[in-house]
Formats: sequence, C-alpha cells, structure tokens
Amino acid sequence: MKKRLALLLFALVMSGCSDNSSIEADGNYVEGVHYKALATPVSNQSQKVSVMEFFAYSCPHCELFEKPLHHWQQNIPEGVELVQIPAVWNEPMKLYAKVFYIGQGMQQKDKVHAGLFPEIMALRKVPSLEQQQAKLGEFLSLYGLSRAEFSQKISSPEVERKLQNAMELMSQAKIEGTPSIVVNGRYLVLNKSAKSAEQVMDIANYLVSLEKARLAAQ
Repeated sequence: MKKRLALLLFALVMSGCSDNSSIEADGNYVEGVHYKALATPVSNQSQKVSVMEFFAYSCPHCELFEKPLHHWQQNIPEGVELVQIPAVWNEPMKLYAKVFYIGQGMQQKDKVHAGLFPEIMALRKVPSLEQQQAKLGEFLSLYGLSRAEFSQKISSPEVERKLQNAMELMSQAKIEGTPSIVVNGRYLVLNKSAKSAEQVMDIANYLVSLEKARLAAQ
C-alpha cells in the first residue's frame, strides 16, 4: 500500500498542472513548457550526447524514477550515454555522493546502487555523520568491500575529485530539485509538465534528437 501511494504521489509530482494542450500537433515538445535551455551550457567532455540525471539517495522520487530511467537506458539511442550524478546540498549528501562513486567501482555496482536508496533513507534518523559513515561501510562490506578499503576510498583523491566535479556540474546546471534530467548540458527537462516518469524520458529523447541535429549541422 505504501509503495502504491508513493507511485501515485510521484505521478502527481510529475504531472503538475499540465495537460495535452501543451503538446504541439506534430508531437514536438515546447521550450518553456516541457523543457528549458540553460542560460550557460554545461561542458560535455564526452564524444556522446549525454543524458545526465541528478539524483539523491535520500529522495523517494529518485528511487521510484530508477525503474523507468534504466528501462530507457536498455534502449538507449546510439551515440547517447546516461550519466548519473549525485546531488549535493549539504554535508550528509557529500558523504552519500562519495559512497555512490565508491559503489560504482564495485563488481555488483547495480545492486549496491539500488540498495543504497533504502539504506540512506533509514540513515536520516542517525544524527552523527561518523555513525552514518560507519553504517555505510558496513553496508558495502556485504558486497565484498572491506572496512579498511572503505576507509581508504572514502578519503581518496579520486573520490574527492569526483565529488567536486559533481558539485560543479550541479552548480553550472543550477539544479534545484531531484530527479532532474539535463540533456547534453544544454536542456533541462521540466518534470511538472510530464504526466509520468516515462514521459520525462520521452522529452529527453526529443531533446537528444534536437542535439543530434544541431551537432550534425556543425
């Protein structure tokens, strides 16, 4: 029942006050309604068109968004890549972002990533960051990462660099909520215009096609 209510809440958050009249007759989506162009594009160093998802482990909507997001990823267009970026607004979220990057380097990274949502949501009741870090170390040990390895990685220059990069990308894209989809550093999908998570990704597909056309014309 709780999961069903959460799904209904997520659908309401996505739909906002939109209706079908905001979609043009030819099926295109409308700038300013379904998406907005970023005033200053975020640099994309990849040779592929990037679809960036800014997410937070402490965000229930992000957990619900995982299934449609990765379903879309299974059918990802050629020349396109999904990049998940942890949002950071406070000190606990810096810790969670570091744990995300550690998890991404593990053999069972998909299971680790999925398991971190309920694990971190439960940690919100734990006031001490030291205790939270210790519990996250215990969680990762279930997937084969020793406590010593966790302690080494959590303060490593590589993980710190990835954290700083995530914070810079978030600042450049002016992300104010999660989940947020940014296509090739140029367009932000406006979630409230969508009736479902699937439509959010359909808008992303439309923006990918715009980017591919723009790059082909250069």
